Amino acid sequence: MSNARPIPLRPDHSAVAREWHRSFIRAATARVLSRVQKTSVEAVLRDAGWQHDNLTGLILRAPVEPLKQADLPGDSVAALMLLAPQSAAAKLFDLAVKVDLAGISSFSFPLPSNFTDAKFVIEGEPISVGQGTFEGMPLGPVRKVALIGALSSELENASAGTASTIISHVLKIAVGNGLAKVLFSDDAESEAAPAGLLHDVPALLAGTSMAEDLSALVGSISAAGLDAESVVFIAAAEQAMAIRLAAGPKFNYRVIGANIEAGTIIAVCVDGLAVAGDGVPTVDVSKSAVLHMAADPASDIGTAGAPGVVAAPSVSLFQTDSSALRCVSRICWSAAPGAVAVVTGATW
Repeated sequence: MSNARPIPLRPDHSAVAREWHRSFIRAATARVLSRVQKTSVEAVLRDAGWQHDNLTGLILRAPVEPLKQADLPGDSVAALMLLAPQSAAAKLFDLAVKVDLAGISSFSFPLPSNFTDAKFVIEGEPISVGQGTFEGMPLGPVRKVALIGALSSELENASAGTASTIISHVLKIAVGNGLAKVLFSDDAESEAAPAGLLHDVPALLAGTSMAEDLSALVGSISAAGLDAESVVFIAAAEQAMAIRLAAGPKFNYRVIGANIEAGTIIAVCVDGLAVAGDGVPTVDVSKSAVLHMAADPASDIGTAGAPGVVAAPSVSLFQTDSSALRCVSRICWSAAPGAVAVVTGATW
């Protein structure tokens, strides 16, 4: 008789996230193909064998019926990040405090400060009372992050499976790169975007070793009164690899590689980082629009005047037999004072 014990089943905590990502891409694909093939969303789902994916149906109704389903990711930030799950922004936001700002313009996230430390007390003796305060960390309003990508007419003749692969790749690259470019910048807040995490954060001088630089980063955050154990390092590819290769089994800090300037290492206390969103991302498509093919269309789009400024180059989707994919989501973030530190010019 065998004494072997059965292996217990381990819950797959990422299963819900993978299911939502699959269903969202299916919903986006169905919406796109229904427009370019001039058929119904239901027909696309049926032909692809996706008609029994109930979650896809819920996502398709999201723009007109607010989603309150327990099987969706816990918040709208998670929904956006699942479009680019391997991006540096997604990995950092997954560790941050997340707030859903649906129906709310802004929120003051409370940060406790000046609280009396807990003390041992003799039984029957009074407990000391401290006058603690909460400092508000402003969060919001959410900002619109959006992309429009022109797609060739080949998408019209593609199968649903092929189209979903193309759409998933476009969204993953665009969302991941676009968010990281703003998130890890030193840009000030504007009407269009939140401030970059490095805004008003003075760079620490690079030391002579990895240990010196990482210790300086953690020390800076600890000196601000924040929990240094919740620090995450975001580093340029070369430095991220060096940290991973040198880290021993007792190195408990998370390391995230990002497409940032070489020699840059950013430390973020995720306990002092809050991120918020409003609603799930929406995807739509057009075959008849005229696109202004510019990375910054607001600076040179056509305006009235003498002479008028011409929005060029422009492309007619009807004339070129093309389609344009549009994805829109809303997100913002805020870091507590001292929660971010950065070293630049590292050579190790």
